[in-house]
Amino acid sequence: MKTLLKLAWRNIWRNRTRSLVVVVSLAIGIWATVIILALSDTLHSESLKDAIEYKYGHIQIQNPDFVKNEKLALTIPNGERILGEISRDKEVKAATARTEAYGIIASAGYSSNIILIGVLPGAEEKTTLLKSRLSSGDYLAQEVRNPIILGEKLAQKLNVKTGNKVVLGFEGKGGELISSTFRITGLYKAPQTRDEEMLVYADLADVTRLAGIEGQYNKIVIKLNDPDQLAPYLASLKARFSGPNVLIRDWREANADLELLSNWIDQMDFIVTIIVLIALAFGILNTMLMSILERYKELGILMAIGMNRLRVFTMIVMETTYLSILGGAVGMAIGFITVSILNYSGVNLSLFSDALSGWGFSSDVVYPLLETKVYVMITVLVILTAIVTSIYPAIKALMLKPNEAISKQN
Repeated sequence: MKTLLKLAWRNIWRNRTRSLVVVVSLAIGIWATVIILALSDTLHSESLKDAIEYKYGHIQIQNPDFVKNEKLALTIPNGERILGEISRDKEVKAATARTEAYGIIASAGYSSNIILIGVLPGAEEKTTLLKSRLSSGDYLAQEVRNPIILGEKLAQKLNVKTGNKVVLGFEGKGGELISSTFRITGLYKAPQTRDEEMLVYADLADVTRLAGIEGQYNKIVIKLNDPDQLAPYLASLKARFSGPNVLIRDWREANADLELLSNWIDQMDFIVTIIVLIALAFGILNTMLMSILERYKELGILMAIGMNRLRVFTMIVMETTYLSILGGAVGMAIGFITVSILNYSGVNLSLFSDALSGWGFSSDVVYPLLETKVYVMITVLVILTAIVTSIYPAIKALMLKPNEAISKQN
């Protein structure tokens, strides 16, 4: 085996130019894959973090009928008691309650469909950091009658600003239309453009009073101290509170759009990696076939003097693996260095900020980072690709007949 290793190593450098072209091609392909995956995974993790931190929390509790119909009157039985008990759990960082309804908002000459979210101001700030997202004005000020917070884009659409009054209309407990005047106390910016255009926040006490469901909630949102404890804590909640009118779900189950985005990004990462590996495989295949054709007579002589077909097969596989490991190692090293530099300096994506905000990516500057397991995965895939690619050229070498190969004219 040691002799075969040395022989394979010498063989790949008999044509230095061709081998270097293959190594450089592999390195560029792997480097590009590492950069793409680093950017993609970072954007993905940032979007999930923003969604959990600013909107969904880790766990949501709802009335299952509200999930189906989203009517204001479909509240959580004993919601106040459940929220109080959960808030005292050591696993919980913060918890809040909401009452949500579809409605319409109108200003002088303008109107828009919205989702009205009644929140507990103090608890909401601790759970989803709503107050920290304000770009102008004040939070839900208690001294103001019917305070409300709008997204900046919605405010632009309605041509209003902080201090102005707007009219909100939404369906009440019995299905009747409720209409009331609210005063804008603040404007906020959201990671997603759609949220900034649709979500309107008011004091839960005002919303439930107008709707005739004081002290009742449509949704309880929970944020944990340790996200790794999500599964066991979710199981404990279900054991304590689950019932026919109480549905307890984690953020993936409760938000299909976020789970869809997460799966889509994972699939795109996989597709990009496979495309790069296929392209590299064809390059390796072409190089090895050319190498075998050039050494047709030499391989025939080796077989004639006693090298068995298994050793010839192994030698070809080793040559291909050497090239792949060299190219992969160089590409991985350069990719790691590039990602480290970009993680320090950041990548400015402000040119694509409008498109990215539609998918929930809030920052114009991204600091790419790739987990160690991804580097390991790419390395393993490159080696496997090399081994699989080498099989066909090795079989072609085994098919030659020593006497014909020796007599073949160069």
